[in-house]
Amino acid sequence: MKLIVGLGNPGPKYEKTRHNIGAMVADGLVASAGERWKLHKKSGAQVAPLTVAGHQALVAKPRVYMNEAGRQIGPLAKFYSVPPGDLIVLHDELDIDLGLVRLKQGGGEGGHNGLRSISQSIGSRDYHRVRLGIGRPPGRQDPADFVLKPFPSAARADVELLIAHGIDATEMLISQGLEAAQNVVHTW
Repeated sequence: MKLIVGLGNPGPKYEKTRHNIGAMVADGLVASAGERWKLHKKSGAQVAPLTVAGHQALVAKPRVYMNEAGRQIGPLAKFYSVPPGDLIVLHDELDIDLGLVRLKQGGGEGGHNGLRSISQSIGSRDYHRVRLGIGRPPGRQDPADFVLKPFPSAARADVELLIAHGIDATEMLISQGLEAAQNVVHTW
C-alpha cells in the first residue's frame, strides 16, 4: 500500500496559504475519487482510502501543525506497515518556481520542518516527495511569513494548475515509478 501525505497546517486560517498546497493536492486526490476524509483514531490524522493508478493507497492529512506532522504520520505508517519507499509526501517548495512540480526520493529536508518531522518519526529520509513549487518570497520578505500568506488572487489559475499537476504527478509516480514519472513531470 502507498501512503500519500498532504502537508499543511490545520484550520481555516491556513487553508488557502502557500504552506498548505500539499494538503490542497491531497484534497483534490480524495475529491476526484469521490471519497471523504475520515479520522484515523490511532494516529489522529485524516485519512481516505483510494485506488490510485491501480494501486491501493491511503491519502492522509495531519491534523497538527506542519512542524509536528511526524507525530501523526509516523504512527500511521507503522500501523499500516508502510516502508519509507512507499511513502509519498506532497509539500510546498520555495526553491521551485510557482506552478512547477518536481519529484524526488530521499535527500535532505532543505529547512522544511514538516519533512524534518516526518523523517525523524519514520527514521528515514528515503521517501518520495512531490515538490510543489510556490517560488521565493519577493524582496526581503521573510520566507516564514511568505509561506503562511494566501496565494494572491492573481495567481488563482496558476494554483489550480499546480493542484492538477500535483495530482497527475502523484498518480504518475505510482503508476510508472520515479524515473519515468520524472521524465514527464519535469518537462511541464
